[in-house]
Amino acid sequence: MNRLAGIIAAAVGFVVCIVSIVGILPGLTGAGVALLLFGGLVIGLSFIDKPADPAVERMSTGSTLGNILFSPSEVCRNLKSHPRWLVALLVMSILGSVYSVLFHYRLTPERVANYTIDKTLEMPMMNDQAREQIEKGRAEAIAQAKNPIRQAGTAVGSFVAAVFGYSFLALIFFLIVLAMGGKLGWWQAFSATVYAAFPFSVIRSLLNTVILFIRDPAEIHPILGQSTLIQDNLNFLVTAKDNPVIFVFLGSLSILGFYWMWLNATGLKNAGEKVTGTMGWGASIAIYVLMMVLGMTAALLFPSFIS
Repeated sequence: MNRLAGIIAAAVGFVVCIVSIVGILPGLTGAGVALLLFGGLVIGLSFIDKPADPAVERMSTGSTLGNILFSPSEVCRNLKSHPRWLVALLVMSILGSVYSVLFHYRLTPERVANYTIDKTLEMPMMNDQAREQIEKGRAEAIAQAKNPIRQAGTAVGSFVAAVFGYSFLALIFFLIVLAMGGKLGWWQAFSATVYAAFPFSVIRSLLNTVILFIRDPAEIHPILGQSTLIQDNLNFLVTAKDNPVIFVFLGSLSILGFYWMWLNATGLKNAGEKVTGTMGWGASIAIYVLMMVLGMTAALLFPSFIS
């Protein structure tokens, strides 16, 4: 990864922070901090050797993005010799941000912000003083939800969060494969992780957008709907209010979720050396179960947000 790009990103983040703090473009402090962190991550990752095998022809970025849908094994074998990730992650982040903007437009910022605040006030750990402070900030929260500058900053922050998230996920895959006796470089793990998420993310964003304008906005959950509107799981068998943990568990048994798990297993097998299908599936299932447990724990601790 280009060390100079990291320095530039960190410098831009610093400038954005200053501009936001002094009030020239208020509301971008978070985006500035995100860019600072992103720049730091890029600089840090630049010290990890990035392999490039001249004996293997590099597949174009357009081909990798298209072929990952139909021939993921071929793409991941090419990523093994020429790992990359940026364009795929940018496309995913842009589609996700577009859906977020459309979601707030369709349901209105007032409904989304008010619902989130109301559910926050229902949390049992909230005392009267905390509730009063949150209530005072209701109008500001709605104004921020309508602010296009704030929305742009949120999009930047989401991209940076995705970079950190996939980097951490790749590290876990990397360690699991090594522990199982396989051979996998970190850049191969990172590239395979990002590209495994690409078809899943694109399909989900496009389907969510279509469903968003087909369904009655009054029937869409202001919090859960921000993640997905696709009913490809069994959580319709229970009500979120009465069985929040079971609701999340059944929701994790989704067609797209299993598709993502298969893509991860395929990516790890083909992006590494001496990585068997059993190793790929073992690592992928382990992560999927971990995410399922974390989701169920969150539902147990904060059930009001999904009711």
